[in-house]
Amino acid sequence: MTQNLYEIVALGARYVFAGLMLLIVLRAWRITLVDSRRASTLRHLSPQTGISGELVVIEGDEKARRGMRYPVIREGMIGTSRRADIRVRHSSVRRRHAYFQLTEEGLFIRTHAGAPMRDGDGRPVRAIVLPDGGEFILGRVRLLLVLTEAPEPPVHRRGRQDEDDEGYADEGYVDEGYVDEPGVDGRPRGGEQEAFFDVDNDF
Repeated sequence: MTQNLYEIVALGARYVFAGLMLLIVLRAWRITLVDSRRASTLRHLSPQTGISGELVVIEGDEKARRGMRYPVIREGMIGTSRRADIRVRHSSVRRRHAYFQLTEEGLFIRTHAGAPMRDGDGRPVRAIVLPDGGEFILGRVRLLLVLTEAPEPPVHRRGRQDEDDEGYADEGYVDEGYVDEPGVDGRPRGGEQEAFFDVDNDF
């Protein structure tokens, strides 16, 4: 190789490496810009899509290891895509794996295009409603839901209406046991109650 040819090759290699470095910088800048815009959008929409909890990895490997936590907003998408609201980076998780939405019953999760998902017992499901502390398996990653404000459990109502703050029953409250039991003279006690509150009685 002559001296001139060597200089030409060295100069060309120098330009090639400079071009590669420029390409890497531009690509990193583009990714940073996209992530910054997405973060800015989430902050702008925070009153409607504020953080409502997190998903905790309790069984996983690769880049989704045990103990990792993913913040959960009110609704969005789970997947490996950069546009996913919850990005679980695992080979068993698809780019768009599932969609979720916070409801009064818990976190409703629905798979996308038949993506694999199982409930806490390992049974395949297409959709699931997770309460606070519920578990599910996305691909091969087992996740635990922790809500910051868990929905209140349903109140089991008895055969009477709720009492007010002073401890008195509501206006529609009827004590059926009191009405049905007979009094001393064999008449229902309800009759005695009506007589007692008769406006014609003298006190």
